[in-house]
Amino acid sequence: MEEITLPAPRRRLEPLCMKIGLHAIRAVVVDFYGRVQEHPRLAGPFSVVGDWDLHVERLVHYWWTVMGGLPYSDFRYALGDRHAPLGLTHALVDDWLELFQQTLLDHVDPELASRWHGLAMGIGESLRLMFARMEAEG
Repeated sequence: MEEITLPAPRRRLEPLCMKIGLHAIRAVVVDFYGRVQEHPRLAGPFSVVGDWDLHVERLVHYWWTVMGGLPYSDFRYALGDRHAPLGLTHALVDDWLELFQQTLLDHVDPELASRWHGLAMGIGESLRLMFARMEAEG
């Protein structure tokens, strides 16, 4: 009789949110939006935020779920609807990404920061595509 070899069990990948942790995600978001409020170019567009505590909690939840965590709140996100009226530009997206990367590196191990920043760059690209669509529509 021929011996059957079973494949080794596959290891499940741990979501990025679990590697970083909710506490660290919250620390990054709190610090980042504190910096945004002081930033010479980003503070203006973000001055429309009326409740910073709520904004931060929504963004903590957003990043948690984007990084693979199960939702723990019923916040609904509409990236385009929230950002379109702010008058954001490609330069402001660049500023946002740069400031976010600096903040990440102050809180998170560089490899994890790089992975998280990659997600942020995808969001930046989505915003850029939205700008292009809005420009084309006139």
